[in-house]
Formats: sequence, C-alpha cells, structure tokens
Amino acid sequence: MLHLVQSRPGLAKCKSVVQHGDDVVFIGDGVVCAEPIADCRVFIQADDAKRCGVSVGEIGKLCSMKELVELVAQHDQSASWR
Repeated sequence: MLHLVQSRPGLAKCKSVVQHGDDVVFIGDGVVCAEPIADCRVFIQADDAKRCGVSVGEIGKLCSMKELVELVAQHDQSASWR
C-alpha cells in the first residue's frame, strides 16, 4: 500500500495503520514532519522538500514528481493522510 502523508496529524493516522512493506511518501507540508518508519520505504517529494527547506539526511529518499507518479501506478491501493 502507498501512504501519502501531508501533515503531522496525517502522520499519526498513517502510523496507526501502516504495515510492513508499505511505501510512505511525505508530500506538501508533510515534508516538515518526515521521519523514518520501520519496515517501510520512505520517500520525500523533492520539490516540496526544497520549498520547505527540509534536509532529507537519513530519513528517506527524495523522489521527483515523475517517481511519485510511478509509485502511485505501482500500487493497487493508496491512502492520503491530512
């Protein structure tokens, strides 16, 4: 499953249901609360990170809009967390 996290409250909701092997992408203002999530691949939308002045470091992998579209296409299910 793909989880799109857009805020700190959204992160809390996401963490309550995320499962081993899910992918999590921090987008929009959600990039400011990006953090590693155990047993999940974590991505941070590159343009949003740059806009918000967020340094990725060890949190996850930057992804372009093209890569985000590819992630969405790879998953049968997705959830957006605001």
